[in-house]
Amino acid sequence: MTFKKTLFMGLLGCTILAGCNGSNSVVSEPQVGGGTETATFDIANDTNGTTDPVTDRTGIDPNVTTTETTGDQGKGETGDGIDPLPLVQPDTFVPQELAQFVNTTRGSISESASDCISRGNTFPATAMPFGFNMWSPVNTGDSNTFYSPTSNKMRAFAVTHEASKWNGNHQALKFMPVRDETVSIPWDSGETFQRKNEIAKAHYYSVTFDNEMKTEMTPTDHAAYVRFTAPDTMAKTTIAFDTFEGNGSLKVDQALGTASGFTRHGADAYTPRMYFFVKFDSKIKTYKEDISPGDVRSWMQFDTPAGAKVVGMKIATSFISEKQAEDNLNQEIADKSFEDILALAQAAWNQKLNSIQVEGASDDQKTILYSNMYRSFLYPNSAWENVKDANGKFVPTYVSPYIAQSPEGEITNKLKKGKIWVNNGFWDTYRTTWPLYALLIPNEAGEMIDGFVNGFKDGGWTTRWSNPGYRDSMVGTSSDIIFADAYLKGVRNFDVEAAYASMLRNAMSYSSQDDRGRKGMERSVFYGYKPTGIGGGESVAWSLEGYLNDFGLSQMAEALNRDGKTTFNYSDEHAYFANRAISYTNLFDATSTGTWAGGWFRGKSQQEEWDDATGWNAAGPDVWGCNYTEGNAWSYTFLAPQDGRGLANLYGGRAKLKAKLDAFFTAAPSSSGGCYGYDLHEAKEARKVAQLANVGQYQHSNQTVHHSIYMYNYAGAPATGQKYLRDVMDKLYFSGFDAAGNSTGEGYIGDEDNGEQSAWYLFSAMGFYPVSMGRPEYAIGAPYFPKMTVTLNTVNNLKKKIVITAPNVSASNRYVQSLKVNGKPVTKNFLEHKDIANGATLEFVMGPNPSQWGTGDTDVPTSITQGSAKPSPLQSLLPARAYDVTASTADKSANVFDRDSGTEWASASGSAWIEASLQTSKKGSVVKLYTISSAATAGQDPASWTLKASNDDGKTWKTLDQRKEQTFQWRQQTSVRAEKHRGLFKVQIGIRRDQRCGPFGVRIAG
Repeated sequence: MTFKKTLFMGLLGCTILAGCNGSNSVVSEPQVGGGTETATFDIANDTNGTTDPVTDRTGIDPNVTTTETTGDQGKGETGDGIDPLPLVQPDTFVPQELAQFVNTTRGSISESASDCISRGNTFPATAMPFGFNMWSPVNTGDSNTFYSPTSNKMRAFAVTHEASKWNGNHQALKFMPVRDETVSIPWDSGETFQRKNEIAKAHYYSVTFDNEMKTEMTPTDHAAYVRFTAPDTMAKTTIAFDTFEGNGSLKVDQALGTASGFTRHGADAYTPRMYFFVKFDSKIKTYKEDISPGDVRSWMQFDTPAGAKVVGMKIATSFISEKQAEDNLNQEIADKSFEDILALAQAAWNQKLNSIQVEGASDDQKTILYSNMYRSFLYPNSAWENVKDANGKFVPTYVSPYIAQSPEGEITNKLKKGKIWVNNGFWDTYRTTWPLYALLIPNEAGEMIDGFVNGFKDGGWTTRWSNPGYRDSMVGTSSDIIFADAYLKGVRNFDVEAAYASMLRNAMSYSSQDDRGRKGMERSVFYGYKPTGIGGGESVAWSLEGYLNDFGLSQMAEALNRDGKTTFNYSDEHAYFANRAISYTNLFDATSTGTWAGGWFRGKSQQEEWDDATGWNAAGPDVWGCNYTEGNAWSYTFLAPQDGRGLANLYGGRAKLKAKLDAFFTAAPSSSGGCYGYDLHEAKEARKVAQLANVGQYQHSNQTVHHSIYMYNYAGAPATGQKYLRDVMDKLYFSGFDAAGNSTGEGYIGDEDNGEQSAWYLFSAMGFYPVSMGRPEYAIGAPYFPKMTVTLNTVNNLKKKIVITAPNVSASNRYVQSLKVNGKPVTKNFLEHKDIANGATLEFVMGPNPSQWGTGDTDVPTSITQGSAKPSPLQSLLPARAYDVTASTADKSANVFDRDSGTEWASASGSAWIEASLQTSKKGSVVKLYTISSAATAGQDPASWTLKASNDDGKTWKTLDQRKEQTFQWRQQTSVRAEKHRGLFKVQIGIRRDQRCGPFGVRIAG
C-alpha cells in the first residue's frame, strides 16, 4: 500500500517494508528490537518502482515417489523435460575392495611446514564412518598438530575427537609400547620407524618400529582393538598411558586384567570429560597407576616370552561414565578377535566407498578418489551411546555439549535421550559434504541433521562450529542452508519444524554470546547488511553468507507452507527472506573508480558509506582480511550463487559476468596481509594454487571460491569453467605417495576441513556440482573419469544408480560437446535433483575444443532474478526521513526508527500508539512488510496490536492487520508480517494492552 499515515497500536517493536510509486507487489517486514517499553521505527522504500523481484516457487516432483520438494524458481529459464528412469534398474553391481585405496596420512602436512603451506592439515584417523572415536599415531610434541609425515619418531598412539587443529584437540588419551617402565610419554619417549613400515588405512593402522615392536589398531564405533607384537629380544612389554593436556585418573584391576579412568583434556562446563575402559588379553604382570596425583600417567607390564609375543588391548570410551565405557566395549567387541573387528571395519568402509565405482582410473587416481571419500565420511562424529535402561533395552543417550553444568564432570542435567552428532564446521561443509550426504545417503543425512537440531533444543541455538559444542569460529549460521537444502531434496527424517525454528532464531534474533547466532543482528536486520564496526569485523563475509542462509529460509518457508505446516508464519516469512536473499546488492559497489573500479562487494558503514577512508580498507580488492574472512574482495566476488542472474545483471549482463570471471581466473594473487598484519598461510596457499594450476585469484585452497568455476554456467559459458575445472582436479589433488609408495603427507593445497575439499572433488568428478545450496539442482561441469557408477541409498531406502559415461574424456578432451540424460539430449547446463535422485544415466560426449553446448539464453541455472533487471531489495523508509514519526510518549521516540534493537522507546500509558505521516513534499510508498520485535527483557513484549492506515490525513482509518495474544520465543526477536493493502498515506499502530513498547521499525522497498 502507498501510505501517508501509519498507525501502529499494541506492539513492542516494528518495521515496515514497502515499494514506491504504486508497486503492486506486497512484501511486509517487521523490524524491532526489544527493550523496556521501547520501539524502533524503520521504513524502507523502493527507488525504481519495479514489481516484486522474487519469483521463487516450490513444487512437488510428480515423478519421484518421495516427498522431495523441488524448490523455487521453477526450471531456471528453460524447461528441458527429462524422463525418469524406470523404477527398477538392472542390478549389475559387484562390490569392490576399495578400502585398500585409502591413504589416511594423505593431507597430513600442516601449515607449519617449511614453506608455511598446508597440504590438508589432517591427521591419519582410523575410525568408523562418522564414528564416535578416531584413533591416530602421535609423532610430534604438539597437542593439536600431533602427527607430521616428516617425523620418523613415534611418540604414542591416541584416541582423539579433534575436528580441527584450529579449534583444538579434546577428549583424548595416549598409549604407547615402551622399552621399560621408567619411560614416560610423550616427552622422553619415542621410537624411530621407517615410512615403508607404516600402513595407514581407514579401517586399519599399523607401524613397526626400528626396534621391531609392531602396533596395530582397528576400530569400532566407541572402541578399538589394539595389538602389540613384541620382537624376539623383548621378554617383557610395557604399555604406558598419558594425556596430551589436563589431568584425570587411571586405576588398574590386575586380577581382572583391566584399567579404567577418565581424562579432562578439553573438558569444561560444556565439553564432557572422556571416560575409558581397557581390557587386556594377557595377564598384567606388574603395573603403576597415577604416577603423579591427579595424573593419568600409568603403565602396565606383560610377559612376552617366545611363543607369546602378542599383547591384545581392547579399549572403549564414553562421555557418560567408566561403566558405560565398559558397556560400550562389551556391546561392540566382547569376545571378538582382532581379525573379526578388522573385517567388520573394513566392510563398513567398503560399503561407503562402493557408493562410487569408476572405470579407466589409475591407482593414483583411485587413491585420490577413495581417500577423498574417506575424508567426506569421517565427519561429523556420532556422540551418542546405547545405554541399557531398567528393562534391559538399549536407549540412545548422549551428554549434551550445549548445556553448561557446574562443577565440571557433573552431567545430571546434560544427560539426554536421543542421538547427537558433533565436530563440524558448517561454514566449510555446507558447500559440498552436506549436499553429498543429501544425494548419496539422504536418510543418514536426516539423522545427523536431527542430531544437530537436538543441540538447538538443548542450548537454544544451533552451533556455527561444533567442537563439540558452541564455538566462536568462522562466519555465518550455515546450518540454515544445510537444513533447507536437505528438506528441498526430500529429506524428512528430522524434526523439521524445530530445525526451521533454529534457522529463524539465527536470522531474526540478537545474540549477546559471540559463539552463537549471527553477529551484528542488533543492527543488520534493519540495515539489510552488517555495518562495519558492528559485531566485530568481516562485515562483507557475514553479510553475504547471511543472504545465502536467508535464501535457505525463504525456500524452506515456502516449502513448509505448501506442505501444509502451520507452526510459523511461513507465507510472510518466505516473502521477507526472499527479499533478504537479494539484499547482496546493498554491498555491491558498481560506481567507484580507481582501485575499486569494476564492481565489488564492499564493507559499508552505518552512514551507508563505503569503508575505504583509512588504513588497509583503502588499499583495494587485493588486500586480505578487514571486511573479508580468510580472503580479500576477489574471494567474495561471486558469493551470491542463489541469484546468479541477478549478479550478472549487476555487472551489466552475462557477458560482463563472464568478463569478471575471466579477470578473476587470470589476475595475479596478492601477498598483502592487510588487516591480518602478516602474510597468512591462506594467502601463501592461494599463490601456490595459482602457480600450480594457473587459475589466478581462484583460491581453491579455501572454501569461499569453490563454487566460482560453476558460476560460468550462469554466464552462459560453461566451457570456460570446464577449462579450469580439469586443471584444478589434475594439479591440486595428490595421492600422498612417492614413487616408492611411501607416504609424503601431500594431498591438497590448503586445509581439508571436515571433508569439504574432498567432497568438492567427488562432485566435480561426477560432472555436476551444488552451486546454489538451498535449491535442488546442480550446475553441470565435466566428468573426470570415462565411467562412474554412483549408488544412491534413496529416501525410500531403495538402491538406485547414476551411471555417468564419458568414453573419451581426458585432460585434452575436457570440453562437453553434448549430453543425454536418460537417453534424451539436453542443452541446459544444470540438473534438477529430481532428475537424478532416483537414478539416471548421463551420457557425455567430450572433445578438445569448447562447444556451444549449454550457452543458450534458456540453458542457465535457476536464479531468483528473472530477465535483465537488476535486483532491487526493499529499503528502509524511515531513515530516509520521508515520514514524520510521532508517538503517544514523545520521550526517546527517535529510538523508534534508529535501526538499533538495543535502544528503547517506552510508553507512559497502557494504550500506546506510534504514527508515521508522509511529509507534504514527499511521494508515498507501497508497504510490503512490517516487522515487530520483542524486548530484551522477558514479560515486556507486544502481545496485541492493530495496524491502520489513512489516505485522508487521518479522518478515516482502515484496519490493515490486527494481531491478538502474540508471543515471541526469544529476546530481541524480529517477527515479520506481510501487508497486502495499498493506496493509503498515513499509518498508525497502537497498543491496546498495558504493554511496554520496544524497538519499532518500518521499511518500504520494491
